[in-house]
Amino acid sequence: MSKSGKNQDKRIGKLLSNVALCMASLGSPVLSAATLILYVDVETNQVYTTPGKNRVKLGEFEQVKRVENSASQEETHVPAVSRVNQKVEEPAMRGAPAAEQSTATQTVAEQSQQVAPQKASAGKEEKKWYDRIKIGGYTQFRQSAGLSGDVENLSSPGDRSIEEDTNFFIRRARLVFQGDISDHLSLYMQSEFANGTVGVRDMYGDIYFDKKKEFRIRPGLSKIPNSFELLQSSRDRLAFERADPLASGVRNERDTGVFFYWTPEHVQKRFEFLKKDLKGSGDYGVIGFGAYTGQGLNQSDKNDNVHLAARVTYPFEFSNGQFFEAGFYGYTGRFVPTVATNVAAGILDKPTFDSKGHRDTRVGLHAVLYPQPFGFQTEWNWGKSPQLSADLSRIESDDIHGGYVQAMYKIDGSWGTWIPYVKWQRYDGAEKDSVNAPFSKVRETEVGVEWKYWSGVELTVAYANMERTNVRTLKHVNDANIMRFQLQWNY
Repeated sequence: MSKSGKNQDKRIGKLLSNVALCMASLGSPVLSAATLILYVDVETNQVYTTPGKNRVKLGEFEQVKRVENSASQEETHVPAVSRVNQKVEEPAMRGAPAAEQSTATQTVAEQSQQVAPQKASAGKEEKKWYDRIKIGGYTQFRQSAGLSGDVENLSSPGDRSIEEDTNFFIRRARLVFQGDISDHLSLYMQSEFANGTVGVRDMYGDIYFDKKKEFRIRPGLSKIPNSFELLQSSRDRLAFERADPLASGVRNERDTGVFFYWTPEHVQKRFEFLKKDLKGSGDYGVIGFGAYTGQGLNQSDKNDNVHLAARVTYPFEFSNGQFFEAGFYGYTGRFVPTVATNVAAGILDKPTFDSKGHRDTRVGLHAVLYPQPFGFQTEWNWGKSPQLSADLSRIESDDIHGGYVQAMYKIDGSWGTWIPYVKWQRYDGAEKDSVNAPFSKVRETEVGVEWKYWSGVELTVAYANMERTNVRTLKHVNDANIMRFQLQWNY
């Protein structure tokens, strides 16, 4: 073969390779499924669809229909290239050297194979479980000032910032990790960094039985299905602390156990809205029940006995858009108290107690009219709890009762959101989580206002008149007046 003939064959081979590659990569456009026959002029290298003088047949090409979804496109591209290769290997390269035919065919196959897998992998890439985890939290920075009364002996199990010689105080510093790992599993973990220590507040998984997520179990360390205020996050609560009549039943609100929750799909959305916009408690089920150790947050079991808890609540929506929630709850079990001598309180010998635990039972009611703009909230509970006897010698199960009422008004304006509130509480009963489970009497009125101007930042200022028992010294403070300030930032 002459030199010019060889050059011509090379040009044809190169042209064939490029045409085939284009047909492979553009195989998705919608045409018909008819066969396309191409010819090339050996002198001008122009491509024609009809035979003629000096025209050499390149081959027959089948055009492929476009498939709408990406998965079908990926499947279609590769067979299209295969058909091109099959046609090219036959009459298209007549007269060209076999080695050049092979090179052209390999070039088409290799390049098209590089294109197809890239498209396939791009559409099928899935997120790893850790990509679904969200991080958030909040911090509460406080300052308290005693105004008058017996502030020196004032103490509260829930708020150390009110004690004597305490100035600036970080009440809470929480970091939350949460996310849906799959359609049937959601994780939640919350850590506490306040007071110079690090501790776990929550560590649980929600395991869902259905795609609507109406039925689930929650094993791990979590809040107990109990009163509205105990389930409401401190991030959302108006008052500085939870009411003692309720908090004394499950101090720190949490324990280790397993719970079942049922929430219809439409109520899930309602709970989500209420928590986001109207300081709701979140989704703890329309019905919730389960078992837990009963000894408190991060405490090991002491009597190989579990507490049982149950709760029923429902958020009603009226025709005018007003929300009202009502429900009841209760728990029962046996609690083992912690005992010790306390010279300051006059306890020279450890009180005697039942190592198997004392009866610990409560029932309660709650009702919440969400602030739209006026709101009202009340809870009350009754029961039996381990309590230090009047002569300070022993622990026995005794009566408890108490509750609170709270009124509030939500104002949205150009200067942000303002929610003034007033809260009154009373309690007569034991503080079972304190050493020796002493009796506590509480009468308290708190008047304050929460102001939110910038997103994620809240300022609360409140005055309180307190009558309460100092459960460490057993001294009763009949009258104390304080001011508290709290700056909270959410993240």
